[in-house]
Amino acid sequence: MKSFFELKHQAGKLLKQWGELAQKLGYETSAQTLGEIYQEFEKKELMVVAAGEARRGKSTLLNALLGETQPLFPVDVNVCTNVVTVVRYGKEENIEAWVEDGSGVKKESISRSDIENYVSEKGNPNNYKNVKLLNISIPNELLKEGVVFVDTPGVGSLNISHAEATYGFLPNADMLLFVTDTNSGLTETEVGFLKRGYQYCKNMIFPVTKKDLNPDYSVIIEDNREKIRRELGICAEELQIIPVSGTAKLRSLARNNTAMYVNSNFGQLEEALWGMIAKNRARILILPFLLQGKEELLKMADSIAAQYQLLNTDQDKAKKLVDALNEEIRHLEDFQQNSAQWRNQLNYFCTTLTSEANSKVQEIAAGARNLLDANVTQRRTEICQESVYTQILSDINDMIICGLLDIKESLANGLEKEIGDIRSSLRLDVQVNRDALEKLDFVPNDSLQVIFPKKKATDRLLAGGRKIGINSMAGTAVGSILGGIVGFCLGGPVGLEAGKLVGATIGGAFGTTKGCVDSLKKYDEPDIGVVNRAISGHISSSITALNTSVVNAIAQIRMSLTTEFELMLKKRVREIQENIGKLQKNINLAKADIPGKMAGLKKQSDAVNRQIADEEALEEQITAFTKVTSETVMLPEHSRKEKEEKAEAPYSREGKKDTAPDEKIEYGFL
Repeated sequence: MKSFFELKHQAGKLLKQWGELAQKLGYETSAQTLGEIYQEFEKKELMVVAAGEARRGKSTLLNALLGETQPLFPVDVNVCTNVVTVVRYGKEENIEAWVEDGSGVKKESISRSDIENYVSEKGNPNNYKNVKLLNISIPNELLKEGVVFVDTPGVGSLNISHAEATYGFLPNADMLLFVTDTNSGLTETEVGFLKRGYQYCKNMIFPVTKKDLNPDYSVIIEDNREKIRRELGICAEELQIIPVSGTAKLRSLARNNTAMYVNSNFGQLEEALWGMIAKNRARILILPFLLQGKEELLKMADSIAAQYQLLNTDQDKAKKLVDALNEEIRHLEDFQQNSAQWRNQLNYFCTTLTSEANSKVQEIAAGARNLLDANVTQRRTEICQESVYTQILSDINDMIICGLLDIKESLANGLEKEIGDIRSSLRLDVQVNRDALEKLDFVPNDSLQVIFPKKKATDRLLAGGRKIGINSMAGTAVGSILGGIVGFCLGGPVGLEAGKLVGATIGGAFGTTKGCVDSLKKYDEPDIGVVNRAISGHISSSITALNTSVVNAIAQIRMSLTTEFELMLKKRVREIQENIGKLQKNINLAKADIPGKMAGLKKQSDAVNRQIADEEALEEQITAFTKVTSETVMLPEHSRKEKEEKAEAPYSREGKKDTAPDEKIEYGFL
């Protein structure tokens, strides 16, 4: 079986070949599209996100997983991470802090020793430096094949200001490491976060850190297992809850001590993590690009088949086909007019979305105020204590965040259906040449070998998953990154705008949290009325920010979708115009030139069909690869040694070998 590296190399080679083929055949629109697909393919990364409450050991865990004895992530007992940190592969180490000032976001190059001063509560309390993201590139072989590790701030009640970044980044996760420790079982906050995380990412592993500090950690693990099973509905036997000691792993690296490594239990965690990566990375990093590329191949094959069939019929039918295609262009141009029905449909739909979202915002506001009233009634003077009113604020913020995510999910479901309806009304999924011929009652010659290609039922299904570029970090505004580039399975710019909804709104909510707490701290002994008014003000400010963000996001979605559909229509017009140009040339051919032209088209068809066959063969290999075990992935050195000792056989990365330079492809057509 081929390794992931070989599969990715082959996919990249195919995508480039398809672009060259489209260019050589004169399909400029497909050539441009295939070039864009290849560029996104080269940038796509697989995100492994570590999340959980503060001081559970996330940073130590990631340092240990990456084998970084000189910490990338601050791990001091008094240090608490407050900024998202992203670590990816780079030939040379490069660390950038993305800092927001009055004029926008700027990048500051820093050293490894400076990291703590930018991403921790100790070095950057309350994130007064306005750091939005720490972006790290390092020459770590474990990351070389597109894997990216992300450290997020804690989500616990004592760290309410950190939830902005963590909740915002959550939709980017391809895999989620939900970190707890042996000090206590899952808290309500953690369970709530897990429910949200599971909506976005089903690939979860549950490391339980600090196993060396509690000899009875198995009790905690079983308690966690039951809570997760009950809340997420996952079979208990399928849950990967793995006790580890990050400290022991780091010590084993520093001292090159295999016994310490075994005691850390990182072998089990690494096999689970890299095994999960092995089973999913080809599906995430390769397959979507192949399917979109195949779509362009099918369009070319469709055009070639139409030309070939018409060369064997009378010119009258060929001219009728050209007329039918010109009529299709006129319809598409009508769709581009400002008065087109689909625009009115989209505007009405977005107006309805705004109204429904406003109603949900008011429900959130009522729920938050009821929560405050209940606490005032039940706790009375107790709410004047800092620990209590801070917890109340945390609960209110959590209610607002969860309400926001519910709104976002509702928007996603509605948009997905509406976009499908509009695409259908615009005939953007129709095979134009074949459809036009059927309307002319054209009967193809069965003896001809060039036939219209058929899409597999799975193509449309698989293409409906995450679209190209949705989780790509490159070239994306910081606000969109922290907002969560989730895309609602729509592709294009819509995902970026929708992602801002989370980041902007949570930012607004937590922006007033600190002000509320600070104002209450000014009182030596605040009374109930003071606390009630302060928290009520926070609720009002947060709800206003929420409502504004929702309205603005829907307006941005409407504009983005309008632009997206306009581009789709223009692209379809260009594709049909290319087909008409080729058909016109065939109509004007002398009778003696037709056999030679048919022979040339046959060679073109064979070349395209070979590429389609290669794509489908690679699809099958990827499907087989997703069933592979962790034996085929690159494990860290200690984990590799442990497996060698157990198996009494040398470990090798299956199938990994040097790949020969790309050979120039010969298409063999006229």
